[in-house]
Amino acid sequence: MKKSWAIIGIIAAVVVIGIIVGVVVYEKEKPSYPKWVGHSKSGKWTAVLSYNGEKYEDVNYSGDFIWNGSKKEKKKVYVLKSQYWIGGKMEVGDKTEVKERVSPDTGFVEYTDAPKKGEHPKVIIYWEENNKVHKEVIPLKKQK
Repeated sequence: MKKSWAIIGIIAAVVVIGIIVGVVVYEKEKPSYPKWVGHSKSGKWTAVLSYNGEKYEDVNYSGDFIWNGSKKEKKKVYVLKSQYWIGGKMEVGDKTEVKERVSPDTGFVEYTDAPKKGEHPKVIIYWEENNKVHKEVIPLKKQK
Protein backbone atom coordinates (compact mmCIF):
# COMPACT_ATOMS: atom_id res chain seq x y z
CA MET A 1 0.00 0.00 0.00
CA LYS A 2 2.82 2.41 0.88
CA LYS A 3 4.60 1.59 -2.41
CA SER A 4 1.57 2.56 -4.50
CA TRP A 5 1.36 5.98 -2.79
CA ALA A 6 5.08 6.49 -3.34
CA ILE A 7 4.71 5.65 -7.06
CA ILE A 8 1.74 8.02 -7.40
CA GLY A 9 3.76 10.78 -5.67
CA ILE A 10 6.72 10.25 -8.01
CA ILE A 11 4.47 10.28 -11.08
CA ALA A 12 2.76 13.49 -9.88
CA ALA A 13 6.14 15.16 -9.25
CA VAL A 14 7.38 14.19 -12.73
CA VAL A 15 4.18 15.57 -14.32
CA VAL A 16 4.45 18.88 -12.41
CA ILE A 17 8.15 19.24 -13.30
CA GLY A 18 7.32 18.44 -16.95
CA ILE A 19 4.64 21.15 -17.04
CA ILE A 20 7.00 23.72 -15.50
CA VAL A 21 9.78 22.87 -17.98
CA GLY A 22 7.29 23.05 -20.86
CA VAL A 23 6.05 26.51 -19.83
CA VAL A 24 9.62 27.84 -19.44
CA VAL A 25 10.68 26.48 -22.85
CA TYR A 26 7.54 27.88 -24.49
CA GLU A 27 8.13 31.36 -23.03
CA LYS A 28 11.78 31.37 -24.16
CA GLU A 29 10.95 30.19 -27.69
CA LYS A 30 7.96 32.49 -28.15
CA PRO A 31 8.83 35.26 -30.61
CA SER A 32 9.00 38.74 -29.17
CA TYR A 33 7.61 41.62 -31.16
CA PRO A 34 8.93 45.12 -30.60
CA LYS A 35 6.63 48.05 -30.13
CA TRP A 36 7.09 51.73 -30.82
CA VAL A 37 6.08 54.22 -28.14
CA GLY A 38 6.03 58.01 -27.98
CA HIS A 39 4.81 60.66 -25.57
CA SER A 40 3.43 64.09 -26.40
CA LYS A 41 5.21 67.21 -25.17
CA SER A 42 2.17 68.15 -23.11
CA GLY A 43 2.26 64.74 -21.43
CA LYS A 44 -1.43 64.22 -22.12
CA TRP A 45 -0.99 61.58 -24.86
CA THR A 46 0.95 58.38 -25.36
CA ALA A 47 1.02 56.74 -28.78
CA VAL A 48 1.73 53.00 -29.06
CA LEU A 49 2.30 50.99 -32.24
CA SER A 50 2.31 47.32 -31.31
CA TYR A 51 1.85 43.79 -32.61
CA ASN A 52 -1.81 42.87 -32.35
CA GLY A 53 -1.65 39.11 -32.90
CA GLU A 54 -4.14 39.17 -35.75
CA LYS A 55 -3.20 39.14 -39.40
CA TYR A 56 -4.90 40.94 -42.21
CA GLU A 57 -3.13 40.39 -45.52
CA ASP A 58 0.25 39.79 -43.78
CA VAL A 59 0.17 42.99 -41.73
CA ASN A 60 -0.42 42.82 -38.03
CA TYR A 61 0.53 46.03 -36.25
CA SER A 62 -1.91 48.61 -34.97
CA GLY A 63 -1.55 51.95 -33.23
CA ASP A 64 -3.52 53.49 -30.41
CA PHE A 65 -3.52 56.70 -28.42
CA ILE A 66 -3.68 56.62 -24.65
CA TRP A 67 -5.05 59.65 -22.82
CA ASN A 68 -2.85 60.52 -19.82
CA GLY A 69 -4.84 63.53 -18.65
CA SER A 70 -7.42 63.47 -15.89
CA LYS A 71 -10.81 61.81 -16.17
CA LYS A 72 -12.44 65.19 -15.71
CA GLU A 73 -10.48 66.64 -18.65
CA LYS A 74 -11.23 63.58 -20.75
CA LYS A 75 -14.93 64.45 -20.75
CA LYS A 76 -14.09 67.73 -22.50
CA VAL A 77 -11.64 66.30 -25.08
CA TYR A 78 -12.41 65.50 -28.70
CA VAL A 79 -9.98 63.95 -31.16
CA LEU A 80 -10.36 65.89 -34.41
CA LYS A 81 -8.01 63.89 -36.61
CA SER A 82 -4.90 61.76 -36.49
CA GLN A 83 -2.14 60.90 -38.93
CA TYR A 84 0.55 58.20 -39.07
CA TRP A 85 3.76 59.21 -40.88
CA ILE A 86 6.85 57.24 -41.92
CA GLY A 87 9.81 58.89 -43.62
CA GLY A 88 7.99 62.16 -44.31
CA LYS A 89 5.06 60.41 -46.00
CA MET A 90 1.60 60.11 -44.48
CA GLU A 91 0.75 56.41 -44.49
CA VAL A 92 -2.66 56.68 -42.85
CA GLY A 93 -4.64 59.63 -41.65
CA ASP A 94 -7.52 62.01 -41.76
CA LYS A 95 -7.32 65.04 -44.02
CA THR A 96 -10.54 66.49 -42.69
CA GLU A 97 -11.57 66.84 -39.09
CA VAL A 98 -13.81 64.22 -37.50
CA LYS A 99 -14.88 65.12 -33.97
CA GLU A 100 -15.00 62.06 -31.72
CA ARG A 101 -14.94 61.50 -27.97
CA VAL A 102 -11.72 60.14 -26.53
CA SER A 103 -12.07 56.45 -25.81
CA PRO A 104 -9.69 53.60 -25.02
CA ASP A 105 -9.81 52.58 -28.68
CA THR A 106 -8.84 55.93 -30.16
CA GLY A 107 -6.43 54.63 -32.75
CA PHE A 108 -4.24 56.07 -35.47
CA VAL A 109 -3.64 52.98 -37.64
CA GLU A 110 -4.99 49.45 -38.01
CA TYR A 111 -3.29 46.58 -39.81
CA THR A 112 0.05 47.94 -40.92
CA ASP A 113 3.60 46.65 -41.22
CA ALA A 114 6.15 47.24 -38.51
CA PRO A 115 8.49 50.12 -39.35
CA LYS A 116 11.67 48.94 -41.01
CA LYS A 117 15.18 49.62 -39.74
CA GLY A 118 16.09 53.26 -40.30
CA GLU A 119 12.47 54.44 -40.62
CA HIS A 120 11.31 57.04 -38.13
CA PRO A 121 7.57 56.78 -37.54
CA LYS A 122 5.58 59.58 -35.96
CA VAL A 123 1.96 60.34 -35.30
CA ILE A 124 0.17 63.64 -35.31
CA ILE A 125 -2.96 64.15 -33.28
CA TYR A 126 -5.26 67.16 -33.54
CA TRP A 127 -7.53 67.49 -30.55
CA GLU A 128 -9.88 69.96 -28.98
CA GLU A 129 -10.21 70.79 -25.31
CA ASN A 130 -12.40 73.62 -24.00
CA ASN A 131 -13.00 74.88 -27.57
CA LYS A 132 -9.24 75.23 -28.18
CA VAL A 133 -7.58 73.14 -30.92
CA HIS A 134 -4.22 71.52 -30.15
CA LYS A 135 -1.73 69.71 -32.38
CA GLU A 136 0.81 67.24 -31.02
CA VAL A 137 3.57 65.59 -33.06
CA ILE A 138 4.64 62.39 -31.34
CA PRO A 139 7.82 60.63 -32.57
CA LEU A 140 7.71 56.88 -31.96
CA LYS A 141 10.77 55.06 -30.61
CA LYS A 142 11.35 51.32 -30.82
CA GLN A 143 11.17 49.37 -27.57
CA LYS A 144 11.52 45.67 -26.90
